Amino acid sequence: MSTIHKIFMFCLFTIILIPIHALAELKMGIVNLDLLFKEIPIYRESQEKIKKQFDPRARNLKTLEQEWNGLNEDYLKNETVMSEKEKKALVEKIQGIEKKFRSGQEKIQADLQKVQQEELSRIRAIVEKAITDHAEKNDFDIIIRADGTTLYAKKYINITQEIISKLQ
Repeated sequence: MSTIHKIFMFCLFTIILIPIHALAELKMGIVNLDLLFKEIPIYRESQEKIKKQFDPRARNLKTLEQEWNGLNEDYLKNETVMSEKEKKALVEKIQGIEKKFRSGQEKIQADLQKVQQEELSRIRAIVEKAITDHAEKNDFDIIIRADGTTLYAKKYINITQEIISKLQ
């Protein structure tokens, strides 16, 4: 089902369920959060801040990867002329670097996810407040996401208790 179709169905459903006296005054807005996040400066600044924070660690991982690749190439080129002791030492060194690389990679990924979630939560709170403030200032009854989920609604639009009462 397309997004426009979902929105249309949601609007139709909302109109059917809203009391008739409220229909004349219904003011509704739609927000495309994906576009909004791409366009707002605080999101871009946040992404840039995260990139700067993790760049040194990413460069360290890249250096380890290059070292690992170089040692692997050396091993493959010289395998036939190396003694068993040299082979064993080089393999252990390669495995140590690989272990350090994998560990660093896992750690940076976990840390990056954590920081991104924290930043996203912070920005989401700012966006939600801006949407609520805008809705209240401009007397919107309901604001929904482009995918159909509600971002803001006045109390009279939520009919959950009325439905519960009818079903009891």
